[in-house]
Amino acid sequence: MKKRLFKVTSFLLVIGLFVQLASAAAAETKSEAPSISNDFQKPDQWQMVEPGAGGAFFSVGAGPASEKYPHGIAVAASDLSGPYLSYDNGKTWENRGYWNGLVYHNHTSMVGFIPDDANVVFIGAEDIMYKSDDGGHQFYPILSEDWDPWKRTGTFKVIRDLKPGEIGTKYKDPLGDVHDEWGDAEDGALLYFTSMTFSKSNPNIGYAAAHHNWEGTDAVIFKTTDRGETWNPVKVFLNEYDSDDKLVKFNENMRVQKIVVDYTNPDHLYILSQPDQFTEESGLYWEGPKSSIYQSVNGGKDWEIVAGDMHSYPAYGGDNGMGLPLYDADGQQQFYLHTNGEYRAAYQKTGTIEEPLFMRYVSDFELDPVDPNVLYVSKGNRRNLNLPGTGLYKGTFKDGKWTWEQLTKTFGIVKVKEEKGNSVVRLFDIRGWSDTKPSEELRNYPKVYEYRSDKAAEGFELIAEATKPGTFELGAIHHYYSTSPAYVKTIAASMANPDSYFWVDSQWVFRSDDGARSFKSAASTSRTDEEGNWYSTTGVSNVVSFSLKISEANPNIIYTGNADIGFWRSKDNGRSWQHSNQADFVSDWKGIGGQAQAILPDPDRENVVWAGLGGYYVDQILVKSTDYGANGSWVESHKGLPKSESPRWNSYQNGAAIRGLSLDKTSPINNRTLYVVADDTVFKSVDDGTSWKQVLDMREATGKDPYEYNGFETWDVNPDRTAATAVDPTDGNYVYAGGADGFFRSTDKGATWEQVGGVEFEGVQKIVVSKQNPEHVFLAIGPYQNDDGTNNNSPGLYRSTDHGKTWEKIFEDEFIRGFDVNPLDENIIIAGSANVWIAGGVPESSGAWLTVDGGESWQQVNEGLSWPYVRDVEMNPHDPSQVFIVTPGTSHHVRYFDYSKYKDGEPQVSELEALQNLLDQYIASGKVNGPLVNQLSNSLDQAVHQFNKGSNKQAVKKVEDFQKHLNNAPKQKNISSDAKESLNKAAQALIKAWSK
Repeated sequence: MKKRLFKVTSFLLVIGLFVQLASAAAAETKSEAPSISNDFQKPDQWQMVEPGAGGAFFSVGAGPASEKYPHGIAVAASDLSGPYLSYDNGKTWENRGYWNGLVYHNHTSMVGFIPDDANVVFIGAEDIMYKSDDGGHQFYPILSEDWDPWKRTGTFKVIRDLKPGEIGTKYKDPLGDVHDEWGDAEDGALLYFTSMTFSKSNPNIGYAAAHHNWEGTDAVIFKTTDRGETWNPVKVFLNEYDSDDKLVKFNENMRVQKIVVDYTNPDHLYILSQPDQFTEESGLYWEGPKSSIYQSVNGGKDWEIVAGDMHSYPAYGGDNGMGLPLYDADGQQQFYLHTNGEYRAAYQKTGTIEEPLFMRYVSDFELDPVDPNVLYVSKGNRRNLNLPGTGLYKGTFKDGKWTWEQLTKTFGIVKVKEEKGNSVVRLFDIRGWSDTKPSEELRNYPKVYEYRSDKAAEGFELIAEATKPGTFELGAIHHYYSTSPAYVKTIAASMANPDSYFWVDSQWVFRSDDGARSFKSAASTSRTDEEGNWYSTTGVSNVVSFSLKISEANPNIIYTGNADIGFWRSKDNGRSWQHSNQADFVSDWKGIGGQAQAILPDPDRENVVWAGLGGYYVDQILVKSTDYGANGSWVESHKGLPKSESPRWNSYQNGAAIRGLSLDKTSPINNRTLYVVADDTVFKSVDDGTSWKQVLDMREATGKDPYEYNGFETWDVNPDRTAATAVDPTDGNYVYAGGADGFFRSTDKGATWEQVGGVEFEGVQKIVVSKQNPEHVFLAIGPYQNDDGTNNNSPGLYRSTDHGKTWEKIFEDEFIRGFDVNPLDENIIIAGSANVWIAGGVPESSGAWLTVDGGESWQQVNEGLSWPYVRDVEMNPHDPSQVFIVTPGTSHHVRYFDYSKYKDGEPQVSELEALQNLLDQYIASGKVNGPLVNQLSNSLDQAVHQFNKGSNKQAVKKVEDFQKHLNNAPKQKNISSDAKESLNKAAQALIKAWSK
């Protein structure tokens, strides 16, 4: 394999064009396909196409206005795909990622702004914090040279000139989690950031909260005095021990989700600790972090609880059934030494508890914008709506003490704005629905109330409620409303306009521009026809996507399979989408979501499609539709396929892991022969999917016990246990199958099978049979671990020219997932690399790759993508220049390719820069390290310089120097064997091209 980054001769261009024209002419005589509805798509750049649906969003914010950004910049922080930014008050969004400087984890947890500078945006991620100075287009990491992860001391600063190899050497590694009991890091600077606020009276000063990792409750309060250029800890909430190492104070129960700075005094600030989805069972004994307010009057150095008046109420089982954790009057956790030697939280389950009102269950607070001595505090628990003391309180600080007044017994999220010298309080009741059914009449919440200080006697007015049609527009898919814990981060008033709000939850992004009187989807737009609503994304995604299939019978019909949002269809080439999650087959999603992976459109009957539908990865039922996959048209097509004896996950349906659907095109059009993999076993149907019979048990064939698909121990593995089948389009005798346990071929329509490749071919991702030369078969071997956690396979893209008997590797990539071969010219292949699939992660993969010469050379084609994650590739069979890709976290993308641009004979410097990117990836992964980093980097930099001067010979010499360093014997300890091989091949290919 040669990731050779140059272009081939014009002679090959002529030959390739001739083949395409000849093949196209032949195809045209067969049938005249409908025209493609693609006028909304862009050439030469990947463009997101999906319905505007997503997964969890953990934080949202909107910055100040400026002449350039009159609406400010809104940022929605997602858990899978980084931040989404809007510059037009939420009407459209743009994703930011790896190529915008977010080089580490794509799980984002915090947003921040400076009140007087709309250009500055801060992002907090699972392991690092970033700053942008140009309105969120380019981000720079905030790193430390001296951070002590045990004492929590050191300085962090914005690094705008980071050089390859400096992470882990000059700067502490943000991925280094010394507190992970399962990890081996000895040093590092990993921090999980949750909140940030700058002072309005002195914007040079700001505060941020972080914790030692994603589930940490040992809050660190950082302070900056130079507008976020440097940060230092001013308070660390660590446990205190006496000289005998006995616990004196348990302080590691703080998960700081909100910071409010007094707008008249930058040294006076408040924080709110509150559990989130990662910390609800943390602490000494599952009690979770506190949910209370603390204030500091000396710039964050010292803190005391804002306790409220004394309050009595009966104890009860609490959220975990053990009772309520107890605290001292100053907010200190009560604990005791158990007989087993461990410290445990003290609980009370019966009797009466007497304590300050705001000791627990504070849902939000806000500082009055008119009087900084006034606080509004909301107390309540969504799991116990009858909790005594529930409501919204107004507190006034005077003569050294607080006095409190209950304004309403409703609780929620509090937002306060100033209007003509008066305070306008808006209270968002964020309780979830009582039922998951999406009917308007059954939705009671959310609701929004408004209170005006100049009309205090009138109390709160209900200004929005979900039962009023049109008040809460859900967007692409009806899903019960829910907000994750850490509610305070899920609703934000724009700093540019206090009547504009952004609201995120565990599924969607909403916006309001009328003072919270109505909310509409910020993620999608819609149209309606006789078949119902069809949705298009505004740029928001955050979807785990598995598959995309294009109908060979009609290029405008496209189907996608996804996690959570399930099965979707488009009838206009991806312009708009409609979900088809039939309630009968998606477990407890009740028709409002689900899981879908395996999809097969019939190549001749455009109305027919098969799919695996379920509620989870391993409970899928094979179904068939004769109405374009419309909701309500699915019928079960599962007879003879395995069904688990009991649900494999929670209360989901009995089903199987359905993967790898394929079809014999030589079979009768109205009575197809099909193949599918269910629970690692290949099944065959000869009656259009009505019934199935087993033809190959891949586990048994490789001497392995059946894989335990139980939904618990296999959480991280189930979705990666991919499987595939394929049939020769001209001769149905040749059938191919593969999965986690290897690759198999049959020459007699599946009656008998032989394994090819052994353990080297474990982890089959996809099989494609060439339409030009059906004896040519292509195979992707991707990430895979054996049952014992080891891997012996050889990832990459392989080609066989003899019906799968022998193979050659034409592309080497350890994270290859999917690919497709141009049906008109098999020399044109696009492959996808992704080191993540079902969750976020740190980029290690390289995204999309293109070859136009059958794998002799490859170049990255990631323009328009924000992350280097490509799960699968599908070329439109009617026009292979239109390519769709599956991008984990950002759903699906489409792009038009002019392949002739990649067949020009002159090498270009951008291709050499791509080689530099390849080197950078090996450096980032540690496969190239030590002094070799600078030697290789300098050689390539000099080659670029010489090429720009027009000195090809000198450029070649510098690439030869690169190879000398690469092969220098004393430096072999600084490079892995696969990195050396890959870089050598790419360098040699460039030398050969430039020497012509």
